[in-house]
Amino acid sequence: MTSSEKDLKKISSELNHLSLKRQQLLERKKILSIFQELRNRAEFGQTEEAASNQSEIDNIDDKLKQLTERKAELQKSRDTLLSGNDKMKCTKEVTFKSTQKNECGDPDLATGINIFYVEAPPMIPAPKVILDVENLPPCPSRTQCPECRQFVMTETFTSVSSVTWLVCVMTALIGCVAGCCLIPFCLDSFKSTTHRCPKCRTSISTIKKL
Repeated sequence: MTSSEKDLKKISSELNHLSLKRQQLLERKKILSIFQELRNRAEFGQTEEAASNQSEIDNIDDKLKQLTERKAELQKSRDTLLSGNDKMKCTKEVTFKSTQKNECGDPDLATGINIFYVEAPPMIPAPKVILDVENLPPCPSRTQCPECRQFVMTETFTSVSSVTWLVCVMTALIGCVAGCCLIPFCLDSFKSTTHRCPKCRTSISTIKKL
């Protein structure tokens, strides 16, 4: 792990701590404000407890201001580190050395030429994701599971449907009673196809022939 990555991790941890502390202070301020409002409505007057609550509210406001300033500084540092890392990842420096003669006729002089190039994006197309589960094909496809909200490659299995029985009865009526009427039960084209999530095992969609 490089020093910049360690700094980013440290800044992120401190930002999380500041956010939690700020949330706690806001909750405390809210409770104190409610108590103060109830006391004012009851017309208790300016008691010692009310003055103490007001002092604590002012102290919380000061702490919130300091936390906001510190958070802005940390975010600025993090953005600077992230921009530096992005430049290091996307840009590489390559130095080529060529031999040339100088104007005085000296022997070959090595000169350095700095060339910068940016890496091209991958040529492999992104996998197609079908978000509309009603338009899923009969084969396994990539989609988002409506139950666990994960992008998965669905599992498919077939089951006997009304079309299977209809074709079986029709073949029996035309005289195929020597076992040929059972052929639809062996072919997936006459069955319903069900897509299932491989992670949560939830049935996503069922494709029926009718």
